[in-house]
Amino acid sequence: MKYLYKSLVVLASLGYAAWPAYGQAEQDSLSMNALKDSVIAATTQVRIPVQSDAVSFAEVLAGNAKIHVTESGVVGSAPQLMIRGIHSVNLNVTPQVFIDGISVRYNRDLPSFLSVFEPTRFGFINPHDIGAIYIANGGKELSEIGGRGANGAIYLTTDRGEFGGTQIDFTANYGLSDATYQVSRMGADGFKRYLREVMEENGVSSSELASNPIFDPALPQYAYQTDWVDMITRRASFSDYHLKLKGGDADANYLFSVGYTDKEGTLIGTDMQRISMRFNLDYQLSQKFKITNNLAYANTTAGYLEQGSNWDVHPIYTAATKAPFMGRYAYNDENQLTDLLADVDVLGKSNPWALVNNMANDNEENRVDGSISATWQAGERTSLTSVMAVNYFNLKEKQYRPALGIVNDRHRIRQNAQRSSSEFTLLWNSHLDQNGVLSDWASYKGRVGAWVELFEEKTVYARKINAGTDDYETLEQGTADSASNTKFQSNLMRIYASGDIRVLDRATFSANVSLEGSSNFGSKGRWNVYPGVSAAVDLLQPNNRHQMQLRASWGLSGNHDVRGFYHYNLYYPVGYFGYGGAYLGNVANTDIGPEITNTADGGLAVALFGNRATVDLGYYYKRTHDLITSKAVPIEIGLGPQFENRGVMYSHGLELALNVNLLRNTDRFSWSVFGNLSTLNTRLESLGNGEVIRTLGNVDGVALAGEQMGSFYGYRVLGVFGSEEDVYLRKADGTNYRPGDYIIDDVNGDSKINELDRQVIGSALPTLFGGFGTTVGWGRLSMSTQFAYSYGQEIYNSFNQRMQLMSDYSNQSPAVAGRWKSVTEQGDGLSRAAFGDPSFNGIASDMWVEDGGYLRLKYVTVSYAINTETHLRFLRGVKLFVTGENLLTISNYSGMDPEVVSYSDPLMRGIDFGASPLPKTFVVGVKLSL
Repeated sequence: MKYLYKSLVVLASLGYAAWPAYGQAEQDSLSMNALKDSVIAATTQVRIPVQSDAVSFAEVLAGNAKIHVTESGVVGSAPQLMIRGIHSVNLNVTPQVFIDGISVRYNRDLPSFLSVFEPTRFGFINPHDIGAIYIANGGKELSEIGGRGANGAIYLTTDRGEFGGTQIDFTANYGLSDATYQVSRMGADGFKRYLREVMEENGVSSSELASNPIFDPALPQYAYQTDWVDMITRRASFSDYHLKLKGGDADANYLFSVGYTDKEGTLIGTDMQRISMRFNLDYQLSQKFKITNNLAYANTTAGYLEQGSNWDVHPIYTAATKAPFMGRYAYNDENQLTDLLADVDVLGKSNPWALVNNMANDNEENRVDGSISATWQAGERTSLTSVMAVNYFNLKEKQYRPALGIVNDRHRIRQNAQRSSSEFTLLWNSHLDQNGVLSDWASYKGRVGAWVELFEEKTVYARKINAGTDDYETLEQGTADSASNTKFQSNLMRIYASGDIRVLDRATFSANVSLEGSSNFGSKGRWNVYPGVSAAVDLLQPNNRHQMQLRASWGLSGNHDVRGFYHYNLYYPVGYFGYGGAYLGNVANTDIGPEITNTADGGLAVALFGNRATVDLGYYYKRTHDLITSKAVPIEIGLGPQFENRGVMYSHGLELALNVNLLRNTDRFSWSVFGNLSTLNTRLESLGNGEVIRTLGNVDGVALAGEQMGSFYGYRVLGVFGSEEDVYLRKADGTNYRPGDYIIDDVNGDSKINELDRQVIGSALPTLFGGFGTTVGWGRLSMSTQFAYSYGQEIYNSFNQRMQLMSDYSNQSPAVAGRWKSVTEQGDGLSRAAFGDPSFNGIASDMWVEDGGYLRLKYVTVSYAINTETHLRFLRGVKLFVTGENLLTISNYSGMDPEVVSYSDPLMRGIDFGASPLPKTFVVGVKLSL
């Protein structure tokens, strides 16, 4: 309550308490007004490419200092977004997104059927319909968001009708994409030699090798020169069509749009299609009453493939490690080629062609969004607004895994899985606004209001296995393997007040406070107060030449994204001698509450020569306390980990943005440049219940006090044991290592290598990122470029490690020629080849941690506006576009792409499993305006 008291004192000193909440549907939110009114608008606006093959807004945010974007080449996947660092260990760490006032979680709670893949939740928003994007990261504006503000926020407002006759815009785009799947692997002859050597090194006799059919040159099925990676990849196409009608008169403004998008992935079997429709209406019923309506529908279908840690069905990894001397189709007993697809081969590898053509992971999404806002102008300076919004989202997922050509999944020969999930949100928000003049030297704005939100999520899942044949892709065949249904409900209520005062037309002082309650917590942690204050002072007298503004803000925000019902006594089912039972798995913690983040920031913005040059320099500090962590209890009690608020982390950094219009006072030629950068330092200050370790694939991520978030946790390799005499370490089971095994750093000095010898070996978070670019105009011709860069992050190259693991009969990188072979052939740093990896040389180690920094040319767009005044007078305008994306990348990273998206979990970032790289794309388009 002390924060409430302080906030009321601040509000009283300002003389009025008023406006707060975020992203109102009527388009005049505090954040948008602040963006328009500030002298730093030119340096804080989000630059959106005029043309791209993006299917979601997140794909066009790269190169902005206010947000770090890591994009994947997997079509339909969600880029990773980060605003001013990571501020949780166990909760969601991605920004909250508001679309015309409706809150949408950036990442869904349910994992997909694939190991790491997270499809975008924003395919339903057609980029052509977006009117503006604003990124909120300041202390005060995050406090306005309350329990959703800790990770920052993104406000999207859709386009709206305008006064005048009906305007029709039709846009058509078509593009082609090529990706470089740069996977170093042995050819057919080299791999055969390697196989013979490895078999000999692992004790296979000469007679057994001579009788092995794969070494028989007379057998045609082992005489191919197959490029499996090339076989399963393609030149992908992109097509997009969008029709928009907008207009209005003195009483009503309207917008209607419909669009269709079809995007292929460069990996065969991956694609995405979208149909979107939107209708926005602003209607002035009278001089005092206005109604605003938003209605949208979208249908999205997509096909995905495994590109994560499940190596058995990872098409790219399987293609890279499949024997190139084998072919796509099977041979009969007479060694004659058939038209049947080859099954799992004698080396235990799946057929990559079966993975991309027969295995399927298909999603279908349907989403409806609607809102209605009514505003009553009660007086000259007073208005009352009430907003009602609803959205419904349904997702149908289907996975089909046949038997032919694909290795078994344990006891499951073939399987079909289906899941249907839905989300429903109902929102009501009403607020009273007033503005006025306190005296000749001061004016004010104010708002008080209430916000109520109801959310419900339902899921039904079922899987059947071992159907009789591969012909059935339904749940009607096979044996029931698993089934479940879940339901989650959450209620939110907020009472808020905020306001600002403009003094002498030189300074603005603002404050807000909200009392927010969330049903995600127990009775003692449910209600929280989120205050915020800010000040902005113009240091120069208002004029048309130069401006200088000093600003500062502070605010409390939270993270209430808890979905585990930790504040209840939880009972779990258990089987006991054939009878069903239940046991207490969680003891209610009514004290548990949201994680709380303090954000303080300030800066100086300068606009020179009539805004021809703008510079903004700022600093921020964020400190999060009450981190939700788990407390282990003695196993004898029979309880799982108990959750509580214990932990502190912080982040801080500098932000710089520059925009210069070098030439703008001419009708023939214009030239502008921009650049920005942001630094980041995120650390865990304390973690009350000890470190948190999570594993993905064979890689551990750790949250450890004193260390940077997103750290890799593993072992340091000091070399390779050259001979028996060199071995001085034992394995965890007490047996000695062998010559050719890696020498692991013995951290605790007990001569035994186990989990106690793990240490931080790298971090996935950047220390510096941003972008720069330029726009040049010459008459009707213009060209714009945009670069994005990121520096200081590291990548765990798990794919490269697998290509040099030498633990089975997979094709490997040519680098394995430098492995340890004997005392006389000790190689150049790689371990011995050992079937099954008995010495665990494939554990996570610093050998596979690489510099992930890069500089990338994200976009180059050339456009030309055709003169329609002479011969095409029925058109308002015609504009032609040509865009090149990702044409140049400079990086020291050895993998396929330095932008690595592994998982949204804060501890599982920066792990490269060999997913599709970002392709080079060329898009041509035309925009016709009637």
